[in-house]
Amino acid sequence: MHDWVTMKISCDHVGIISNGSVVKISKDNEIEWTALSWLPVAGSHDSNIVIRSISDNQLEISGNPAKWLQGHNLFGTNDLKALCWAFFSKLCTIKELSLTPSVDQIRAIKEGMFTVSRVDINESWLLANRFEVLSWIRSAEQKVRLKHRGTGQFKGSTLYWGKGSKRWFLKCYSKGEEINSKNSNFPDALRTPQMLEYAERALRVEMTIKSNALREMGLHIAANWTPETAKMLLLNSLKGLEMSNNFSLSNDVLVTLPPRVRLAYAAWYNGDDLRQILSRPTFYRYRKQLKEYDIDISILRDVDKEPSNVIPLIRVLEAQPVGIPDWAFEQGLVVCA
Repeated sequence: MHDWVTMKISCDHVGIISNGSVVKISKDNEIEWTALSWLPVAGSHDSNIVIRSISDNQLEISGNPAKWLQGHNLFGTNDLKALCWAFFSKLCTIKELSLTPSVDQIRAIKEGMFTVSRVDINESWLLANRFEVLSWIRSAEQKVRLKHRGTGQFKGSTLYWGKGSKRWFLKCYSKGEEINSKNSNFPDALRTPQMLEYAERALRVEMTIKSNALREMGLHIAANWTPETAKMLLLNSLKGLEMSNNFSLSNDVLVTLPPRVRLAYAAWYNGDDLRQILSRPTFYRYRKQLKEYDIDISILRDVDKEPSNVIPLIRVLEAQPVGIPDWAFEQGLVVCA
């Protein structure tokens, strides 16, 4: 689905749309530059986007159109043009903005004739529960690397590949963890059993594409996007993820290990998550000992073991993302349906 979008559109409007100005003053008390501040605009369930004037007939808008319209971003459309048109149509109903688009401007926006400088796209894979989602992410931290960008890095509970790139980067996280966090603004009205179950099982993989990459691909013009473009871009980026090998110890090394460490290694090798079995001090003591042999027991082994709490990394990435469930359409939970 399309998540965050930053766009510039041609649209006549009365007065200046802003939340004040930011002024840069030099050490000699001279004004070096002035920029209009973003004006927050509340949408569905108090979700905000921000908007500001560029000129009398140009606007810059940034935010999550799907969340602004739906009240959530658990799932949504891959049709960028349709989403932005629905978004713009709703903006025009807000009297305080005093938008007065001409017929030509309306036609241009509906056809996607405007520029985008950032687009976030994502897909979700449904696992059994939040525990399996978090296990997959924790395992991917060191076991999965992105070509030319290296291994993943955590910021909070989100795992990033290529964060800080001026072109694009990937991240993955648990949607259940996100909407149930202390800082979550997920609406109470949408906390239905079906929505919560979907979120608890959702492994979200997201791609942020910035201006340089959009221009290089010719996708800085919204009209150049098709309903298939977003999913294609994300799945192609996942092809750059590389799995590290599962290592094993030779018998000569095994016999030198203390018996308890040897038992812990055997459990890890069979696919068990030792974080769930050992106390925290014991886990890190064993981990330190085994790291001397390039074995990291914090990385779950990829094995098909029944029953198992380990989700093989490659099996998840090769599966098709879940898309929008049928009940979401029936309940009117998605725009541009």
